[in-house]
Amino acid sequence: MGKGEEEIWKEIWSRTPEKEEEAPRRMEIALDLLGRPEALFRSVLVLGQGRRFASRLLCSLLDSYGIGAGLLCPSAPDLEKCIVAKGKPPEAKRLSDLYGELKNFLSLAEARFEDEGLGKMGPLEILVCLSALEFSDEPVDVAVFEVEEGEECETFSALRPEGCIFTPLPPEAPSPLLAELIGQGAFAFSSPQDGDARAALEERAQDAGALVGFDGEQLEVSNDVPAVGGQVADLSTPSGLYPQVPIKLFGSFQAHMALLSLAAGEKLITGGKLDEGIVCEAFSTVKVPGSLRPVAQDPLTLASASSAYFEMGLCLEAVEENFHLSPLTALICPGERFDPSFCPLLAEAADLSVFVPDPLGKGPGKKELSEFALQSFAPGRAVVEESFEEGLKKAREAVLASGQAQGGVLCAGGRGAFLAAQKAFRK
Repeated sequence: MGKGEEEIWKEIWSRTPEKEEEAPRRMEIALDLLGRPEALFRSVLVLGQGRRFASRLLCSLLDSYGIGAGLLCPSAPDLEKCIVAKGKPPEAKRLSDLYGELKNFLSLAEARFEDEGLGKMGPLEILVCLSALEFSDEPVDVAVFEVEEGEECETFSALRPEGCIFTPLPPEAPSPLLAELIGQGAFAFSSPQDGDARAALEERAQDAGALVGFDGEQLEVSNDVPAVGGQVADLSTPSGLYPQVPIKLFGSFQAHMALLSLAAGEKLITGGKLDEGIVCEAFSTVKVPGSLRPVAQDPLTLASASSAYFEMGLCLEAVEENFHLSPLTALICPGERFDPSFCPLLAEAADLSVFVPDPLGKGPGKKELSEFALQSFAPGRAVVEESFEEGLKKAREAVLASGQAQGGVLCAGGRGAFLAAQKAFRK
C-alpha cells in the first residue's frame, strides 16, 4: 500500500540537505536518471516577494488560452497545494505512485552522490523532481515554478527555464545567483529593482542573449482605478495596449504583477499581442489563495493570509486604496510564518490591533502575543484575546462602537486567520 499525502509531505520535509552548493549538480544527475521529464514541458521561474501573485496570474492566463499549466509552490502548507497541474492537485494514488517511482530512482542517484562527495538532496530538490514527474505525466504544456531567494535557488537552473519573472527582490536576496537563472536565449520580465539587482539582471541577460524588460520602461501600467472586486487598468507591453483590463485582486501592486504575467504570457502563447477578451477573462477570474477579500458587511470585514512585512505592507496599502476604512481594527492571528517586524506598520495604520492565537495552532502563544503588543503599540492600541471568536467579536464591536459608517476589520497574520474569517461568516 502506497503512502498518503501527509506522510509523503512529512517525509520530504524531514530531509536535511547537505552541501547546498552542490544542489545544481545533484539536480542535473537526478533529472538525467529520471529521463529528463522537464524536456516534455516549458518552464518559467517566478521569483521575488510577489511571486505567489504573478505565478497565479500567469497560470490563469495560460488556462484561459487552453494551455495546460503546472504550478509548484514549495512554501505551500501541504502537498495538495504545493503541486497543481491544470488547476487540480494530483490524485492521491497517482501522487503515491509517482513518489514511489521517484524514490527508486533517487536510491541510485544518492549512491552516486555519495561516491562523488556531493552530499544529500534536500526537500526542495525532491519537490522539483516530483513536480517534474507529475507535469510530464499529466502532461502540462508550461510549468510555473515559484522560487524562493535562498542559496538553494540554483536548484532550478537544471530545468533550463524558458523564462523568468522577477517581482520585487528583498535587499538581502543574492542577486547574482538569481540572475544566473536566466537561461540562454530566454526572456526575463522584472519589477523595478535596486541598482545591484538590476545590474546583475542586465549583465546576465546580455551574456545569455536573453530578452529583458522592466516594468515602467518597456512595460507600463496606467489608468489604474479601484473597482468592485478589484480594479481595472490599462496594461502596455511592446506588443501593444490592453485597455481597461479587470483584475480580480486589490491594490495597485497587483496590476503590476498582472503586467509582468501578461508580458510572459505573450512570449509563451503567441510571441505577440494576445486576444484582449481572453486576457480580461483570465485576470478577472484569477484566484490567489489567501489574497485580500471581503468576507462580511456591517461592519465591513476583510480577510488576508498576509504574515510577512512585505505582504502586510501591500495588504494595508490595498485596504487604504480600495476601502478607506476609518476606524480600522486589525485582528491578527500570527501563524507559523509570522514576522513580528510588521507590527510597526499595524501600529501606524490600525486604530486598534487585536491579537489572538493562530486557529491552526501553529503560531506563538498568548504570552508571546502579549509581548508583541507591549513592544510595538501605544497603551490601549493593542489587546490580546483568548480565541479567534473572542477576538473577532472584540474587533467588530470596536468598529461599531465608533459610530463611523466607514469603519472596518482586517483579519490577517497567516493562513489560519484567512480560513477562520471565511468560516465565521459562511452560511
